[in-house]
Amino acid sequence: MNWANRITLFRIILLPAIVVLMMLHDFNGSVPSFFGVWNQTIGAGNYQLPVAYLVAGILFILASLSDALDGYIARKHHLVTTFGKFFDAIADKLLTNSVLVMFTIANIIPAWICIILICRDFLIDVVRQVLAKANVVMAANKLGKYRAAFEMLGLTILFFLGSQMFDGTAQMYGEYGWLNQIVMIPMYIATVLSIISAANYIYLNRKTLLDTGLEKTTVKDKAKKSKDTETKVRGNKDE
Repeated sequence: MNWANRITLFRIILLPAIVVLMMLHDFNGSVPSFFGVWNQTIGAGNYQLPVAYLVAGILFILASLSDALDGYIARKHHLVTTFGKFFDAIADKLLTNSVLVMFTIANIIPAWICIILICRDFLIDVVRQVLAKANVVMAANKLGKYRAAFEMLGLTILFFLGSQMFDGTAQMYGEYGWLNQIVMIPMYIATVLSIISAANYIYLNRKTLLDTGLEKTTVKDKAKKSKDTETKVRGNKDE
């Protein structure tokens, strides 16, 4: 296993550690009482940062940086492998989507943002599979890269400045307070870009995605194959 694949595997290993750390802190009963076994915080005044989230945030930053590092190493040293292509994409989706779900459970991210971002990933995967069957390679899109960058940035910030880490009794610190809205700007941008980039992917590949000729061709092939089989059977009977 080359170094690029090792770094990808390292990112996958970090995922359960990050999720477990996020489960250990209980934000005022916002998660099931089974959790909340590590509620120590650091901070001052209206700001209290859970130690569990501090550690998880640091690990998330390491995982995010490893995403760029393994790609760079694979391209520079020509170490691109089937394992790397598959598990690199899987590791990214598992990492971001798991953190999205945990932030939603903790009431740090609105559910609608989590739903849009995760559903967008599923939609793009379906589009990619359809194109692959048609022997069409889905080219990388700058909008998709920008979306991923803003999502990583937004999630990183929320580990340290999520709305639950401030005293919500003050209007500026609440979920709908202006401070939280500023903190959420990268996630808002990522959500908008996710919709636009998905629509752009579908538009650019609309001819392949909406082509009904593929199915008709398959039916013809089946009919031809059935006819050839029937002819062969008749020939065997004649013999």
